[in-house]
Amino acid sequence: MFDFHQKRKLKTVFGSRFTQGIILVVAFFILLSAYNRYLIAREMAERRANVESEISALEERREILETQVQYLSNERGIESEMRRQFDIAREGEQVVIILEDEKTEDTEAATTTNQKDRAWYRFW
Repeated sequence: MFDFHQKRKLKTVFGSRFTQGIILVVAFFILLSAYNRYLIAREMAERRANVESEISALEERREILETQVQYLSNERGIESEMRRQFDIAREGEQVVIILEDEKTEDTEAATTTNQKDRAWYRFW
């Protein structure tokens, strides 16, 4: 153990305002450094979450592409894709394009005016 004079010397050194000020400044810088490390850790956690979500999206995209590659690896898939993109047909086949009837207000108005004209002509 320390003898009495050494203990008294330590009390005077650590009890002085100068030493307490230095300890306070060092503690402040340690606290500031710990806070900066905390902010960096939070930022890295956010980045990690973003990267993980991007990885999952890329894995889904890879699965979709793998199914497309598998579909196009056989002749039937190639033929259907060619038909879809280029509107081609085999020998002896005919291409039929079906259009839907579109009724607009102009055609309805024209039919009503034609009916009125016809009624007028019937009268004479």
